[in-house]
Amino acid sequence: MDKWMKNNNFNKILALVFGVILWTIVHVDTEPTNQTTVNTESKIIENVKIARSGFDDEKYIYTMDVDSVRLEVRGKRSDLNFKLSDAYKVSVDLSGLQPGDTTLPLNYSLPSGVMYESMEPKQVNVHVELRTTKSFPVTISTKGEPAAGYQVGTPVIQPETAEVTLADSELSRVAKVQGIIELDGESETFKEKKLKLYAYDSSGKEIEDAVIEPASVSVELPITLPFKSLPLDISFSGQLPGSLVVSRVTPEVDAVNVFGNKEVLAGLSSYEVTLDLSSITSAGTQQLPLELKPPEGATKVDPGTVKVSVTTAEIAQRTIEAVPIKLEGVANGLTALMTDPSSKTVSLTVSGAPTLLDQLDKDNISVVADVGGYAAGIHQVPLQVSLPRFIALVNSAQPLTATVDLQVPSTPESSEAPDTETAVTPEPSSEPAAGEEITAEPSPSNNGDSAATATPTPTESTAESSSTPTGNGNSNNAGSTGGT
Repeated sequence: MDKWMKNNNFNKILALVFGVILWTIVHVDTEPTNQTTVNTESKIIENVKIARSGFDDEKYIYTMDVDSVRLEVRGKRSDLNFKLSDAYKVSVDLSGLQPGDTTLPLNYSLPSGVMYESMEPKQVNVHVELRTTKSFPVTISTKGEPAAGYQVGTPVIQPETAEVTLADSELSRVAKVQGIIELDGESETFKEKKLKLYAYDSSGKEIEDAVIEPASVSVELPITLPFKSLPLDISFSGQLPGSLVVSRVTPEVDAVNVFGNKEVLAGLSSYEVTLDLSSITSAGTQQLPLELKPPEGATKVDPGTVKVSVTTAEIAQRTIEAVPIKLEGVANGLTALMTDPSSKTVSLTVSGAPTLLDQLDKDNISVVADVGGYAAGIHQVPLQVSLPRFIALVNSAQPLTATVDLQVPSTPESSEAPDTETAVTPEPSSEPAAGEEITAEPSPSNNGDSAATATPTPTESTAESSSTPTGNGNSNNAGSTGGT
Protein backbone atom coordinates (compact mmCIF):
# COMPACT_ATOMS: atom_id res chain seq x y z
CA MET A 1 0.00 0.00 0.00
CA ASP A 2 2.80 2.35 0.83
CA LYS A 3 4.34 1.55 -2.50
CA TRP A 4 1.16 2.79 -4.31
CA MET A 5 0.93 5.88 -2.22
CA LYS A 6 4.43 6.85 -3.13
CA ASN A 7 3.58 6.51 -6.84
CA ASN A 8 2.73 9.93 -8.29
CA ASN A 9 0.71 8.59 -11.16
CA PHE A 10 -1.59 6.68 -8.87
CA ASN A 11 -2.11 9.73 -6.74
CA LYS A 12 -3.06 11.76 -9.75
CA ILE A 13 -5.56 9.25 -10.92
CA LEU A 14 -7.11 8.96 -7.47
CA ALA A 15 -7.40 12.73 -7.20
CA LEU A 16 -9.15 12.86 -10.55
CA VAL A 17 -11.72 10.26 -9.48
CA PHE A 18 -12.50 12.14 -6.29
CA GLY A 19 -12.82 15.34 -8.24
CA VAL A 20 -15.39 13.84 -10.62
CA ILE A 21 -17.37 12.50 -7.72
CA LEU A 22 -17.43 15.82 -5.93
CA TRP A 23 -18.47 17.66 -9.12
CA THR A 24 -21.34 15.26 -9.67
CA ILE A 25 -22.55 15.65 -6.12
CA VAL A 26 -22.46 19.43 -6.29
CA HIS A 27 -24.39 19.61 -9.60
CA VAL A 28 -27.06 17.15 -8.54
CA ASP A 29 -27.84 19.13 -5.37
CA THR A 30 -27.78 22.56 -6.98
CA GLU A 31 -29.38 22.12 -10.45
CA PRO A 32 -33.16 21.51 -10.90
CA THR A 33 -34.31 17.99 -11.64
CA ASN A 34 -35.88 17.49 -15.09
CA GLN A 35 -39.55 16.20 -14.93
CA THR A 36 -40.46 13.10 -16.89
CA THR A 37 -43.08 13.99 -19.54
CA VAL A 38 -46.40 11.92 -19.20
CA ASN A 39 -48.82 11.64 -22.15
CA THR A 40 -52.52 12.48 -21.34
CA GLU A 41 -55.67 12.53 -23.45
CA SER A 42 -59.24 13.80 -23.19
CA LYS A 43 -62.43 11.78 -23.06
CA ILE A 44 -66.11 12.71 -23.45
CA ILE A 45 -68.65 10.92 -21.29
CA GLU A 46 -72.22 11.20 -22.51
CA ASN A 47 -75.44 11.04 -20.49
CA VAL A 48 -74.09 11.36 -16.98
CA LYS A 49 -77.26 11.28 -14.84
CA ILE A 50 -77.88 14.20 -12.52
CA ALA A 51 -78.35 13.02 -8.95
CA ARG A 52 -80.67 15.05 -6.72
CA SER A 53 -80.16 15.77 -3.05
CA GLY A 54 -82.00 17.77 -0.43
CA PHE A 55 -85.47 17.21 -1.93
CA ASP A 56 -88.83 16.63 -0.20
CA ASP A 57 -90.73 14.18 -2.41
CA GLU A 58 -93.60 13.85 0.05
CA LYS A 59 -94.53 17.50 -0.32
CA TYR A 60 -93.20 18.67 -3.68
CA ILE A 61 -92.73 17.47 -7.22
CA TYR A 62 -89.50 18.59 -8.90
CA THR A 63 -89.20 18.85 -12.68
CA MET A 64 -85.78 19.58 -14.29
CA ASP A 65 -85.30 20.69 -17.88
CA VAL A 66 -82.47 18.13 -18.26
CA ASP A 67 -81.73 14.94 -16.37
CA SER A 68 -78.19 14.22 -17.70
CA VAL A 69 -75.08 16.13 -18.87
CA ARG A 70 -72.15 15.77 -21.27
CA LEU A 71 -68.88 15.66 -19.35
CA GLU A 72 -65.36 16.15 -20.85
CA VAL A 73 -62.36 15.00 -18.75
CA ARG A 74 -58.60 14.51 -19.21
CA GLY A 75 -56.18 11.93 -17.85
CA LYS A 76 -53.89 9.06 -18.60
CA ARG A 77 -55.29 6.50 -20.94
CA SER A 78 -55.04 3.86 -18.27
CA ASP A 79 -57.10 5.95 -15.85
CA LEU A 80 -59.70 6.87 -18.43
CA ASN A 81 -60.14 3.40 -19.85
CA PHE A 82 -60.35 1.54 -16.58
CA LYS A 83 -62.75 3.85 -14.75
CA LEU A 84 -66.43 2.88 -14.93
CA SER A 85 -68.89 5.55 -16.05
CA ASP A 86 -70.56 5.28 -12.62
CA ALA A 87 -67.43 6.82 -11.14
CA TYR A 88 -68.26 10.15 -12.79
CA LYS A 89 -70.98 11.88 -10.76
CA VAL A 90 -72.97 15.07 -11.31
CA SER A 91 -75.43 16.36 -8.70
CA VAL A 92 -77.72 19.26 -7.85
CA ASP A 93 -78.77 20.39 -4.37
CA LEU A 94 -82.51 21.08 -4.12
CA SER A 95 -82.53 22.00 -0.44
CA GLY A 96 -84.92 24.76 0.56
CA LEU A 97 -86.60 25.18 -2.83
CA GLN A 98 -90.18 26.51 -2.81
CA PRO A 99 -92.84 26.21 -5.54
CA GLY A 100 -91.76 28.08 -8.63
CA ASP A 101 -88.84 28.10 -11.11
CA THR A 102 -85.15 28.20 -10.04
CA THR A 103 -81.81 27.85 -11.86
CA LEU A 104 -79.16 25.90 -9.91
CA PRO A 105 -75.47 25.09 -10.61
CA LEU A 106 -74.37 21.50 -11.13
CA ASN A 107 -71.65 19.87 -9.05
CA TYR A 108 -69.32 17.11 -10.28
CA SER A 109 -67.15 14.42 -8.76
CA LEU A 110 -64.37 12.66 -10.76
CA PRO A 111 -62.30 9.51 -10.18
CA SER A 112 -58.72 9.79 -8.91
CA GLY A 113 -56.24 10.75 -11.63
CA VAL A 114 -58.92 12.32 -13.89
CA MET A 115 -59.09 16.07 -14.45
CA TYR A 116 -62.18 18.16 -15.30
CA GLU A 117 -62.26 19.84 -18.71
CA SER A 118 -65.87 20.96 -19.31
CA MET A 119 -69.54 20.10 -18.67
CA GLU A 120 -72.62 20.83 -20.75
CA PRO A 121 -74.89 22.11 -19.34
CA LYS A 122 -73.32 23.58 -16.22
CA GLN A 123 -76.64 24.47 -14.60
CA VAL A 124 -80.21 23.18 -14.55
CA ASN A 125 -83.65 24.82 -14.42
CA VAL A 126 -85.88 23.32 -11.72
CA HIS A 127 -89.69 23.70 -11.57
CA VAL A 128 -91.23 22.95 -8.16
CA GLU A 129 -94.97 22.23 -7.58
CA LEU A 130 -96.98 21.02 -4.61
CA ARG A 131 -97.69 17.29 -4.71
CA THR A 132 -101.47 16.52 -4.94
CA THR A 133 -103.23 13.19 -4.48
CA LYS A 134 -106.71 12.17 -5.65
CA SER A 135 -108.65 8.90 -5.45
CA PHE A 136 -110.04 7.29 -8.63
CA PRO A 137 -112.19 4.18 -9.21
CA VAL A 138 -110.29 1.33 -10.80
CA THR A 139 -111.66 0.12 -14.15
CA ILE A 140 -110.72 -2.87 -16.28
CA SER A 141 -110.32 -2.93 -20.07
CA THR A 142 -110.10 -6.11 -22.16
CA LYS A 143 -108.25 -6.73 -25.40
CA GLY A 144 -108.91 -9.76 -27.56
CA GLU A 145 -111.85 -12.17 -27.34
CA PRO A 146 -112.84 -15.15 -25.15
CA ALA A 147 -113.65 -18.56 -26.65
CA ALA A 148 -116.38 -18.70 -29.29
CA GLY A 149 -119.85 -18.45 -27.77
CA TYR A 150 -118.54 -17.23 -24.40
CA GLN A 151 -119.04 -13.80 -22.93
CA VAL A 152 -117.18 -11.60 -20.47
CA GLY A 153 -118.92 -10.73 -17.21
CA THR A 154 -118.42 -7.92 -14.72
CA PRO A 155 -114.94 -7.95 -13.15
CA VAL A 156 -114.47 -8.17 -9.38
CA ILE A 157 -111.67 -5.80 -8.35
CA GLN A 158 -109.84 -5.54 -5.04
CA PRO A 159 -109.29 -2.80 -4.03
CA GLU A 160 -111.85 -0.87 -6.04
CA THR A 161 -110.06 2.51 -5.85
CA ALA A 162 -106.50 3.79 -6.24
CA GLU A 163 -104.79 7.09 -5.40
CA VAL A 164 -102.98 9.06 -8.10
CA THR A 165 -100.28 11.57 -7.11
CA LEU A 166 -99.17 14.27 -9.55
CA ALA A 167 -98.29 17.91 -9.70
CA ASP A 168 -101.32 20.06 -9.00
CA SER A 169 -101.40 21.31 -12.60
CA GLU A 170 -101.20 17.77 -14.01
CA LEU A 171 -103.70 15.95 -11.80
CA SER A 172 -106.66 17.44 -13.67
CA ARG A 173 -105.53 15.55 -16.78
CA VAL A 174 -106.25 12.17 -15.20
CA ALA A 175 -109.49 10.76 -16.60
CA LYS A 176 -109.28 7.16 -15.38
CA VAL A 177 -107.13 4.55 -13.67
CA GLN A 178 -107.27 1.28 -15.55
CA GLY A 179 -105.82 -2.19 -15.81
CA ILE A 180 -105.71 -4.11 -19.08
CA ILE A 181 -106.54 -7.81 -19.51
CA GLU A 182 -105.56 -9.50 -22.76
CA LEU A 183 -107.83 -12.38 -23.79
CA ASP A 184 -107.00 -15.14 -26.26
CA GLY A 185 -109.81 -17.67 -26.46
CA GLU A 186 -110.29 -18.21 -22.72
CA SER A 187 -113.31 -20.27 -21.64
CA GLU A 188 -112.78 -20.04 -17.87
CA THR A 189 -112.81 -17.20 -15.37
CA PHE A 190 -109.69 -15.03 -15.60
CA LYS A 191 -107.86 -14.48 -12.27
CA GLU A 192 -104.88 -12.21 -11.69
CA LYS A 193 -103.55 -11.21 -8.26
CA LYS A 194 -101.28 -8.38 -9.47
CA LEU A 195 -102.70 -6.54 -12.46
CA LYS A 196 -100.69 -3.37 -13.10
CA LEU A 197 -102.57 -0.06 -13.16
CA TYR A 198 -102.07 2.89 -15.49
CA ALA A 199 -103.38 6.48 -15.46
CA TYR A 200 -104.87 7.84 -18.70
CA ASP A 201 -106.08 11.23 -19.88
CA SER A 202 -109.37 11.83 -21.69
CA SER A 203 -107.83 10.94 -25.07
CA GLY A 204 -106.59 7.56 -23.79
CA LYS A 205 -102.92 8.59 -23.55
CA GLU A 206 -100.95 7.20 -20.63
CA ILE A 207 -99.73 9.75 -18.06
CA GLU A 208 -96.31 8.29 -17.36
CA ASP A 209 -95.38 10.56 -14.44
CA ALA A 210 -98.40 9.53 -12.38
CA VAL A 211 -97.64 7.75 -9.11
CA ILE A 212 -100.40 5.18 -8.45
CA GLU A 213 -100.98 3.57 -5.06
CA PRO A 214 -101.50 0.66 -5.04
CA ALA A 215 -99.64 0.05 -8.28
CA SER A 216 -101.56 -3.20 -8.93
CA VAL A 217 -104.88 -4.83 -7.98
CA SER A 218 -106.40 -8.29 -7.77
CA VAL A 219 -108.96 -9.02 -10.50
CA GLU A 220 -111.40 -11.84 -11.20
CA LEU A 221 -113.09 -11.62 -14.61
CA PRO A 222 -115.98 -14.08 -15.21
CA ILE A 223 -115.89 -15.74 -18.63
CA THR A 224 -119.00 -17.85 -19.18
CA LEU A 225 -121.56 -18.94 -21.69
CA PRO A 226 -124.43 -16.45 -22.18
CA PHE A 227 -126.85 -16.62 -19.26
CA LYS A 228 -130.07 -15.08 -18.06
CA SER A 229 -131.20 -14.47 -14.50
CA LEU A 230 -134.73 -15.85 -14.05
CA PRO A 231 -137.07 -15.56 -11.07
CA LEU A 232 -137.80 -18.85 -9.33
CA ASP A 233 -141.45 -19.89 -9.85
CA ILE A 234 -142.42 -22.69 -7.43
CA SER A 235 -145.52 -24.82 -7.93
CA PHE A 236 -146.59 -27.78 -5.81
CA SER A 237 -147.44 -31.44 -6.12
CA GLY A 238 -148.48 -34.06 -3.60
CA GLN A 239 -150.92 -33.69 -0.71
CA LEU A 240 -150.43 -32.42 2.81
CA PRO A 241 -151.70 -34.77 5.53
CA GLY A 242 -154.90 -34.16 7.45
CA SER A 243 -155.95 -30.53 7.81
CA LEU A 244 -152.55 -28.96 7.21
CA VAL A 245 -152.15 -26.01 4.88
CA VAL A 246 -149.09 -24.10 3.64
CA SER A 247 -148.53 -20.72 5.28
CA ARG A 248 -145.12 -19.76 3.90
CA VAL A 249 -142.60 -20.91 1.28
CA THR A 250 -139.11 -19.35 1.31
CA PRO A 251 -136.41 -20.52 -1.13
CA GLU A 252 -132.81 -19.69 -0.23
CA VAL A 253 -132.53 -17.81 -3.55
CA ASP A 254 -135.17 -15.84 -5.44
CA ALA A 255 -133.57 -16.21 -8.88
CA VAL A 256 -131.27 -18.58 -10.76
CA ASN A 257 -128.90 -18.17 -13.71
CA VAL A 258 -129.70 -20.28 -16.76
CA PHE A 259 -126.88 -20.74 -19.30
CA GLY A 260 -127.39 -21.42 -22.98
CA ASN A 261 -127.47 -19.83 -26.41
CA LYS A 262 -129.23 -16.51 -26.86
CA GLU A 263 -132.15 -17.95 -28.83
CA VAL A 264 -133.08 -20.35 -26.00
CA LEU A 265 -132.67 -17.71 -23.31
CA ALA A 266 -134.86 -15.23 -25.20
CA GLY A 267 -137.85 -17.56 -24.79
CA LEU A 268 -137.50 -17.90 -21.00
CA SER A 269 -139.17 -15.50 -18.56
CA SER A 270 -139.03 -17.58 -15.36
CA TYR A 271 -137.62 -20.85 -14.06
CA GLU A 272 -140.48 -23.17 -13.14
CA VAL A 273 -139.96 -25.95 -10.63
CA THR A 274 -142.32 -28.24 -8.70
CA LEU A 275 -142.06 -28.93 -4.97
CA ASP A 276 -143.48 -32.21 -3.64
CA LEU A 277 -145.40 -31.61 -0.39
CA SER A 278 -146.11 -35.28 0.33
CA SER A 279 -142.94 -35.63 2.41
CA ILE A 280 -144.30 -33.23 5.06
CA THR A 281 -145.89 -35.11 7.96
CA SER A 282 -146.55 -32.49 10.64
CA ALA A 283 -147.09 -28.77 11.16
CA GLY A 284 -144.05 -26.55 11.46
CA THR A 285 -141.14 -25.51 9.23
CA GLN A 286 -139.14 -27.98 7.17
CA GLN A 287 -136.38 -27.57 4.61
CA LEU A 288 -136.90 -29.48 1.40
CA PRO A 289 -134.13 -29.92 -1.21
CA LEU A 290 -135.03 -28.94 -4.74
CA GLU A 291 -132.95 -30.11 -7.71
CA LEU A 292 -132.75 -27.64 -10.57
CA LYS A 293 -132.36 -29.05 -14.06
CA PRO A 294 -131.61 -27.02 -17.20
CA PRO A 295 -134.67 -26.20 -19.32
CA GLU A 296 -134.83 -27.74 -22.77
CA GLY A 297 -132.07 -26.30 -24.94
CA ALA A 298 -130.15 -24.81 -21.98
CA THR A 299 -126.81 -26.18 -20.80
CA LYS A 300 -126.59 -25.30 -17.12
CA VAL A 301 -128.45 -23.86 -14.12
CA ASP A 302 -126.63 -22.11 -11.32
CA PRO A 303 -127.15 -23.07 -8.53
CA GLY A 304 -127.89 -26.70 -9.28
CA THR A 305 -129.86 -27.26 -6.07
CA VAL A 306 -131.66 -25.00 -3.61
CA LYS A 307 -133.23 -25.54 -0.22
CA VAL A 308 -136.81 -24.39 0.29
CA SER A 309 -138.22 -23.69 3.75
CA VAL A 310 -141.90 -24.73 3.91
CA THR A 311 -144.05 -23.71 6.89
CA THR A 312 -147.37 -25.48 7.46
CA ALA A 313 -150.16 -25.04 10.03
CA GLU A 314 -153.61 -26.36 10.91
CA ILE A 315 -156.29 -24.89 8.66
CA ALA A 316 -158.62 -22.13 9.91
CA GLN A 317 -161.48 -20.08 8.46
CA ARG A 318 -162.46 -16.43 8.48
CA THR A 319 -165.28 -14.37 6.93
CA ILE A 320 -164.43 -11.02 5.36
CA GLU A 321 -167.45 -8.71 5.18
CA ALA A 322 -168.31 -6.03 2.63
CA VAL A 323 -165.63 -6.72 0.03
CA PRO A 324 -166.30 -4.25 -2.83
CA ILE A 325 -167.15 -5.56 -6.30
CA LYS A 326 -165.46 -3.84 -9.25
CA LEU A 327 -167.13 -3.57 -12.64
CA GLU A 328 -164.80 -4.06 -15.59
CA GLY A 329 -165.02 -4.47 -19.35
CA VAL A 330 -167.98 -2.15 -20.07
CA ALA A 331 -168.14 -1.74 -23.86
CA ASN A 332 -168.05 1.66 -25.49
CA GLY A 333 -171.50 3.16 -25.87
CA LEU A 334 -172.92 1.33 -22.83
CA THR A 335 -173.42 2.22 -19.21
CA ALA A 336 -173.44 -0.38 -16.44
CA LEU A 337 -175.46 -0.51 -13.23
CA MET A 338 -175.08 -3.25 -10.62
CA THR A 339 -178.55 -4.00 -9.32
CA ASP A 340 -177.79 -7.05 -7.16
CA PRO A 341 -176.24 -6.95 -4.68
CA SER A 342 -177.39 -3.38 -4.27
CA SER A 343 -174.55 -2.71 -1.79
CA LYS A 344 -172.07 -3.60 -4.54
CA THR A 345 -170.19 -5.69 -1.96
CA VAL A 346 -169.94 -9.35 -1.09
CA SER A 347 -169.01 -11.37 2.01
CA LEU A 348 -166.39 -14.09 1.54
CA THR A 349 -165.47 -17.01 3.76
CA VAL A 350 -161.87 -18.06 3.25
CA SER A 351 -159.54 -20.67 4.69
CA GLY A 352 -155.82 -20.87 5.33
CA ALA A 353 -153.14 -20.72 8.00
CA PRO A 354 -154.17 -18.63 11.04
CA THR A 355 -151.22 -16.25 10.67
CA LEU A 356 -152.19 -15.48 7.09
CA LEU A 357 -155.87 -15.03 7.94
CA ASP A 358 -154.98 -12.57 10.72
CA GLN A 359 -153.15 -10.39 8.17
CA LEU A 360 -155.96 -10.53 5.61
CA ASP A 361 -158.18 -7.51 4.94
CA LYS A 362 -160.32 -6.13 2.10
CA ASP A 363 -157.32 -4.47 0.49
CA ASN A 364 -155.77 -7.90 -0.11
CA ILE A 365 -158.83 -9.23 -1.94
CA SER A 366 -160.03 -8.43 -5.46
CA VAL A 367 -163.60 -9.22 -6.60
CA VAL A 368 -164.38 -8.34 -10.23
CA ALA A 369 -167.52 -8.53 -12.33
CA ASP A 370 -166.24 -8.59 -15.90
CA VAL A 371 -168.93 -7.63 -18.43
CA GLY A 372 -166.59 -7.65 -21.40
CA GLY A 373 -168.44 -9.06 -24.45
CA TYR A 374 -171.95 -8.52 -23.03
CA ALA A 375 -174.54 -6.59 -25.04
CA ALA A 376 -177.16 -4.21 -23.64
CA GLY A 377 -179.49 -5.89 -21.20
CA ILE A 378 -179.65 -7.41 -17.73
CA HIS A 379 -177.09 -10.15 -17.03
CA GLN A 380 -176.04 -12.48 -14.25
CA VAL A 381 -172.25 -12.00 -14.24
CA PRO A 382 -169.95 -14.45 -12.39
CA LEU A 383 -167.58 -12.85 -9.89
CA GLN A 384 -163.86 -13.41 -10.23
CA VAL A 385 -162.16 -13.56 -6.81
CA SER A 386 -158.41 -13.11 -6.39
CA LEU A 387 -156.87 -13.96 -3.00
CA PRO A 388 -153.32 -13.91 -1.61
CA ARG A 389 -151.29 -17.08 -2.04
CA PHE A 390 -152.17 -19.97 0.29
CA ILE A 391 -155.63 -18.46 1.00
CA ALA A 392 -158.59 -20.37 -0.49
CA LEU A 393 -162.26 -19.52 -0.91
CA VAL A 394 -164.63 -21.76 1.06
CA ASN A 395 -167.63 -23.06 -0.93
CA SER A 396 -170.74 -21.00 -0.22
CA ALA A 397 -174.39 -21.76 -0.85
CA GLN A 398 -174.80 -18.25 -2.17
CA PRO A 399 -173.70 -18.17 -5.83
CA LEU A 400 -170.92 -15.64 -6.48
CA THR A 401 -172.67 -13.63 -9.14
CA ALA A 402 -173.85 -10.09 -9.62
CA THR A 403 -176.75 -8.70 -11.61
CA VAL A 404 -175.62 -5.99 -14.00
CA ASP A 405 -177.87 -3.84 -16.18
CA LEU A 406 -176.11 -2.67 -19.36
CA GLN A 407 -177.88 0.20 -21.07
CA VAL A 408 -177.43 2.50 -24.05
CA PRO A 409 -177.15 6.11 -22.89
CA SER A 410 -180.04 8.38 -23.90
CA THR A 411 -179.56 10.76 -26.87
CA PRO A 412 -179.75 14.46 -25.87
CA GLU A 413 -182.63 16.49 -27.37
CA SER A 414 -181.84 18.76 -30.30
CA SER A 415 -181.88 22.49 -29.48
CA GLU A 416 -183.43 23.30 -32.90
CA ALA A 417 -187.15 23.33 -33.43
CA PRO A 418 -188.37 20.03 -34.94
CA ASP A 419 -189.65 19.86 -38.46
CA THR A 420 -193.38 19.39 -37.87
CA GLU A 421 -193.88 17.97 -41.31
CA THR A 422 -191.39 15.10 -40.93
CA ALA A 423 -190.85 14.64 -37.18
CA VAL A 424 -192.60 11.67 -35.58
CA THR A 425 -192.80 11.45 -31.80
CA PRO A 426 -191.97 7.86 -30.75
CA GLU A 427 -193.83 6.19 -27.97
CA PRO A 428 -191.89 5.60 -24.75
CA SER A 429 -190.82 2.06 -23.85
CA SER A 430 -193.36 0.18 -21.79
CA GLU A 431 -190.65 -1.84 -19.94
CA PRO A 432 -189.25 -0.21 -16.77
CA ALA A 433 -185.47 -0.32 -16.14
CA ALA A 434 -184.26 -2.50 -13.27
CA GLY A 435 -182.54 -0.90 -10.26
CA GLU A 436 -181.99 2.85 -10.36
CA GLU A 437 -184.28 4.71 -12.72
CA ILE A 438 -182.64 5.96 -15.91
CA THR A 439 -184.72 8.15 -18.25
CA ALA A 440 -184.02 7.38 -21.89
CA GLU A 441 -184.65 10.10 -24.45
CA PRO A 442 -186.30 8.78 -27.67
CA SER A 443 -184.31 8.79 -30.88
CA PRO A 444 -185.95 10.06 -34.09
CA SER A 445 -186.96 7.21 -36.41
CA ASN A 446 -189.24 6.75 -39.36
CA ASN A 447 -191.03 3.79 -37.77
CA GLY A 448 -190.54 4.56 -34.06
CA ASP A 449 -188.49 1.38 -33.38
CA SER A 450 -184.85 1.37 -32.17
CA ALA A 451 -182.89 -1.86 -32.34
CA ALA A 452 -179.99 -0.38 -30.27
CA THR A 453 -182.26 0.31 -27.26
CA ALA A 454 -184.35 -2.84 -27.39
CA THR A 455 -184.50 -4.73 -24.10
CA PRO A 456 -183.45 -8.38 -24.60
CA THR A 457 -185.99 -11.04 -23.79
CA PRO A 458 -185.41 -13.27 -20.75
CA THR A 459 -184.47 -16.08 -23.10
CA GLU A 460 -181.70 -13.99 -24.64
CA SER A 461 -180.42 -12.90 -21.23
CA THR A 462 -180.38 -16.46 -19.93
CA ALA A 463 -178.44 -17.68 -22.96
CA GLU A 464 -175.82 -15.03 -22.52
CA SER A 465 -175.37 -15.79 -18.82
CA SER A 466 -175.04 -19.54 -19.32
CA SER A 467 -172.22 -19.05 -21.80
CA THR A 468 -169.95 -17.59 -19.04
CA PRO A 469 -168.65 -19.84 -16.22
CA THR A 470 -170.40 -19.19 -12.93
CA GLY A 471 -168.11 -18.31 -9.98
CA ASN A 472 -168.09 -20.69 -7.04
CA GLY A 473 -165.96 -21.74 -4.16
CA ASN A 474 -163.35 -23.28 -6.45
CA SER A 475 -163.02 -20.33 -8.79
CA ASN A 476 -160.18 -18.92 -6.69
CA ASN A 477 -157.69 -21.74 -7.30
CA ALA A 478 -155.70 -19.73 -9.80
CA GLY A 479 -155.94 -16.54 -7.81
CA SER A 480 -154.65 -18.15 -4.64
CA THR A 481 -151.34 -19.16 -6.18
CA GLY A 482 -149.74 -15.74 -6.41
CA GLY A 483 -146.17 -14.83 -5.48
CA THR A 484 -144.47 -16.37 -2.50
